[in-house]
Amino acid sequence: MIKKNILGIFLSLALSACFSQEISASKTSSQTLTLKKGEKSLSCTSEVSFESFRYSGDRRFLLFEYFNKQLKTPLFLGFLKLSDAYNRCNNNSKIKINREPAGANILDISEAGKIYLTYQEDMYSMGGSALHARTYIAVKRLDTSKEIFFPFSVRRRDSERLIMKKLDLIGGPNLIDITKIPGETHIISKDGKYIVPLGISCSSEEFYKGVWNVETKKKISEKEIDELIRKGVRCEDMFG
Repeated sequence: MIKKNILGIFLSLALSACFSQEISASKTSSQTLTLKKGEKSLSCTSEVSFESFRYSGDRRFLLFEYFNKQLKTPLFLGFLKLSDAYNRCNNNSKIKINREPAGANILDISEAGKIYLTYQEDMYSMGGSALHARTYIAVKRLDTSKEIFFPFSVRRRDSERLIMKKLDLIGGPNLIDITKIPGETHIISKDGKYIVPLGISCSSEEFYKGVWNVETKKKISEKEIDELIRKGVRCEDMFG
């Protein structure tokens, strides 16, 4: 009986290890990915072509991009959940890349928080027929792509003066380079409960000041910061 129980425990641990194995990806061609989980490797065909990809902060998603030759800039095409892609590929189905409805550039995705952040751009008028481009950060729900409105969220009818006030809440516009997001830049916390719209590096001593609470849609308060410091919570604990 004891031997059976021990065998059962080992089998359970082996299965847990198998299911918890991280899936890695590499590009084989403009429409082909190689997905690897443990010792198993799959060659997967995508429904669309792509230039390159990067991992989300939690490494649960791939964020794809293609290079726009006319604009001379990389544009993010969409995203896919690695586990879904692996399962589809294992069943000999083409993997499906999800497109962001607005065609915006996806900065990061969190499975735990069920949210993603995009860097969006639209045109606005300052009077007359002249149009100008403006960029802003939007937080969206992963399952519906509906925007979660924060104090820094830009609405189409906002005046330029109001937009500048909103952008000041996160430190100003264009402070994150969407064409090159370093691996050490963190945008969504590991538990999906906090965001840093313009991204942070954990080498910053005062990283707390740029952190927003997704539930309250407010910057974390001085009280929350003091509590985190008192508990010895580091940037790496939240975002690393």
